[in-house]
Amino acid sequence: MRRFVFTVSVGAVLLFLVQPMAARALLPWFGGSAAVWTTCQLFFQLLLLGGYAWTHGLVGRFSPRRQVSLQLGLVALAALSLGLTAAWWGGPIIPGVGLRPPDSTFPVARLLLTLLLSVGLPYFALATTGPLLQAWASRARVSTGSVYRLYAVSNAGSLLGLLAYPFVLEPVATLRTQGWLWSLGFVAWAVGLTFAGRGLSGDRPPLREKSGPRGPVGSWLALSSGPVVLLLAVTSHLTQEVAPIPFLWVLPLVVYLLSFIVTFESERWYRRQYVLPLLAVLSLTVASLRAADQEPPLPLRIALYVLFLFVACVASHGELARTKPEEAKLTGFYAAMATGGALGGVFAGLVAPAFFRGFYELELGVVFLLAALAAQQASRVVARVAWPFTLVVGALLVVGVLARRVGVIESRRDFFGVVRIALSGDGDDETNLLMHGRTVHGAQQRFHRELPTTYYAKESGIGKLLSLSLSAPRKVGVIGLGIGTLAAYGRTGDVYRFYEISPAVLDYARSDSFTFLADSKATIELALGDARTTLEREPRQGFDVLVLDAFSSDSVPVHLLTQEAVALYLTHLAPGGVLAFHLSNRSLALVPVAARVGRELGLESAVILSQAKSNWALPARWLLLARSTDSFAGLELTDAHPPSDVPLWTDDFSSLWPAVRW
Repeated sequence: MRRFVFTVSVGAVLLFLVQPMAARALLPWFGGSAAVWTTCQLFFQLLLLGGYAWTHGLVGRFSPRRQVSLQLGLVALAALSLGLTAAWWGGPIIPGVGLRPPDSTFPVARLLLTLLLSVGLPYFALATTGPLLQAWASRARVSTGSVYRLYAVSNAGSLLGLLAYPFVLEPVATLRTQGWLWSLGFVAWAVGLTFAGRGLSGDRPPLREKSGPRGPVGSWLALSSGPVVLLLAVTSHLTQEVAPIPFLWVLPLVVYLLSFIVTFESERWYRRQYVLPLLAVLSLTVASLRAADQEPPLPLRIALYVLFLFVACVASHGELARTKPEEAKLTGFYAAMATGGALGGVFAGLVAPAFFRGFYELELGVVFLLAALAAQQASRVVARVAWPFTLVVGALLVVGVLARRVGVIESRRDFFGVVRIALSGDGDDETNLLMHGRTVHGAQQRFHRELPTTYYAKESGIGKLLSLSLSAPRKVGVIGLGIGTLAAYGRTGDVYRFYEISPAVLDYARSDSFTFLADSKATIELALGDARTTLEREPRQGFDVLVLDAFSSDSVPVHLLTQEAVALYLTHLAPGGVLAFHLSNRSLALVPVAARVGRELGLESAVILSQAKSNWALPARWLLLARSTDSFAGLELTDAHPPSDVPLWTDDFSSLWPAVRW
């Protein structure tokens, strides 16, 4: 039994260690969007399904000896792919820059292809570990209860791998080093798999399912897909609608894995008579709060959604565990679960973004999961209560959706999130807002359209910099368009060049709702795509000011704040030019990070903090970098020597943990 536990544990750790590692490596290539994580989840769900299907066919069709030889052949191919990627890219797992997309078109397809090339075959091989080793353990005459406990061991290993990456591996190792360490772990897993199969070298017939009912496959699909939809929906809701706090995506995945441990480790843990009533209370609480469009304080809000997700997953997975079949049907059971998980991932990762103009997965996920649990109840009395309750919760959620659409003029969704135009205020104070989740990306007053607002008001650091009296025309670059507020500072002869990755944001900035671009006296240039990739391919621009305004939202594009990135910006600066970083992030202290990069490159740094003094202005934090302090002449600086005692961010190493505002 020990050899099975070791191999299952190592395989599970590697499975969930590589997921954040791959997402971390690819985030910069796709604009740092939160959808990168959702798409990665979808990819790994699909490969997990493939691994479970492989195992189901292997165990059902071949003798133990043939199973071992075929599985080791698959492992050898996976090891070969690691060697090839190491030879091509200078290290395994982490893709080379040659795969970086040239623009922001077809991001989902390009992301999935990149993942397939970099980690596809090794992950597929690892995905077979859990069900295959359980099938082999049953052949080794391990009790059925202990065999299913291996599934709990697998999820415990997955949880360990998930938490080890941000807390242990990422803060101390570069991406290339991470790839090599993971590959060493893969070798250890392969050795363990070889020893696990040594006792199965006989020629006994394959383990075939007994005749009779094949099991409640429809129920297995529903009870496994519902939690995945909720997992991805709650993750997106927390990171986009509740609070733009990094690492918030970890919590939902942690409780999702914990629910498997609780329900599959022992039958004693899941008690339907307690879990289902608690789920009903939490569902009604969440639905009522969303119907009233009222949310509790932030910590309580996060705790509520995470607790709701945990109880919902325990209920679904507990019902799954109650219906798990005998060992002869074990691989089919896991294949059905993986299919359900993949279906949930496809819905949340592909279908919803393609067909919904807003974010509705949370509401649909809640109703679907409650309906799946209601259909599972054999008691007529319970079912008579469960179905009307599901309808009540669904009605409250619909009321909430309609309430949140009040004041929304238009909404659009793409890979980079849901962007909407909302009307705020009345009379002389009527203002159009551009919102991404709960983050304001721009505001323009309807009757004072010429006035810059929010973080770019006259009293802000960038407002003061762009208001300096200069006789010569100025060329200004802006990374992060928003609604083009900075174009309000444009003078005749000036050139303002904006870089924006989201097509939806670009369209809204040029719509009738916002006129900063159309009204500007400067010449306006627009570039669609990732700013760093675009700047790498452009000739030198000679910017007098280059503004970086991409660090205040939910997903921080780390690749725009590394030493290599700032060195690139310097090549596009004119003599005496200034880099202006907008770092008004509520969750991260990024001033020391940018100041450290500037110090490494021999630049002078200064901070300008501003309070809201004019209408629709917001407090703002701006960091300025320049080759000489002469570039700051005429500016009232808050701090001429900002702290920079943090680790240096590079393309190969960065960690957000030291920057979190705890």
